[in-house]
Amino acid sequence: MSRRFCQALDLVDDPALIEEYQQHHRQIWPEIATHLRQYGIQQMEIYRLGNRLMMVMETTDDFDGGLFERRSLENPKVGEWEALMWKYQRPTPWTPAGEKWVEMTRIFSLAEQP
Repeated sequence: MSRRFCQALDLVDDPALIEEYQQHHRQIWPEIATHLRQYGIQQMEIYRLGNRLMMVMETTDDFDGGLFERRSLENPKVGEWEALMWKYQRPTPWTPAGEKWVEMTRIFSLAEQP
């Protein structure tokens, strides 16, 4: 069993910067992949439409988002990656101040339909 999180974030609306961002994600730094997996993230996909991103993250049932966030802040390589990514990323209009990726609200599930 796993848990799914869907989150949104915007990119700087500049085609050259968007291409750079995508290049970075064709193969992320190995330390970042290790960090994600170490704290229970089993799968992660990012989708783009224009400059809007949607991330789908599958985690273990016992995934602790608070612990993951604290460990991420303590990890210098993760900090370096996040600082680099912020060159390309922008909060959505609905993102609380000081946050990046924000969880989306699920409004439909075919599995729950008769």
